[in-house]
Amino acid sequence: MPFIPYLSFQGQCAEAFAFYGRVFGATPQTHAFADMPADSGAPPLPPEQQGWLMHAQIDTADGVLMGADMPPQFGGVAQAGVSISVTRDDDATARQLFHALAEGGQVAMPYGQTFFAKGFGMCTDRFGTSWMVGHGMT
Repeated sequence: MPFIPYLSFQGQCAEAFAFYGRVFGATPQTHAFADMPADSGAPPLPPEQQGWLMHAQIDTADGVLMGADMPPQFGGVAQAGVSISVTRDDDATARQLFHALAEGGQVAMPYGQTFFAKGFGMCTDRFGTSWMVGHGMT
């Protein structure tokens, strides 16, 4: 069974998964907290968090990526200390993916040749998700 990354956001999950859907060519599936039945047993959320997502998912050729908005009053913390690693079969596609993910974010290691890969780069996207993109890794 594969590992499935589950990303945590605080109000940006819908925007992030719309972006990931465009980058990876997938349609996000989403469920908002407001869609929960009244008898679900979940604690109430303030009005500004009702539209937050309790679950988001994209299914891609790379696998499944999931996430949700985690309300801070319930101990939710945006992702930290974890990177999503993605590899591609050719350098041009890997480079294109890296630059798409890095747009509006921060590059930690520019995409380029390394001693362990024909191409590799690290970035944090504008939603706080850390990515490692590579090609021809040994």
